[in-house]
Amino acid sequence: MHKRCLVVDDSRVSRMMIAGFLRELQPDWEVLEAGDGQAAVDCAGEFQPSLVTLDVNMPVMDGFEAAERLRTLLPAATLVLLTANVQSASKARAEALGVHFLGKPITEAVVRQALALWEADHG
Repeated sequence: MHKRCLVVDDSRVSRMMIAGFLRELQPDWEVLEAGDGQAAVDCAGEFQPSLVTLDVNMPVMDGFEAAERLRTLLPAATLVLLTANVQSASKARAEALGVHFLGKPITEAVVRQALALWEADHG
């Protein structure tokens, strides 16, 4: 399987950090970035990522709505919401969508957790 990750965050710095850790940890993966949920949905069908990291608070389309649409487009993909908003209501909503939930700040350890979730889903 060709391993692809879509990194979705309105913060360019956050995208660069996540993509950088991914490329360091998984040099054989193809990594694509999107600045909002709509851009993610627009490119996901063609790119076919098996791992998608999503920020929650974004313009145009938030991470929850994007996750809902991506779940339909990419039923086998591992979707991971990365957010500083770690309230139980957000966790419950992520769980209801069948999406994993990790807290920010973005660190190598958080990216490793996202990869471990992908591994668990696809192992």
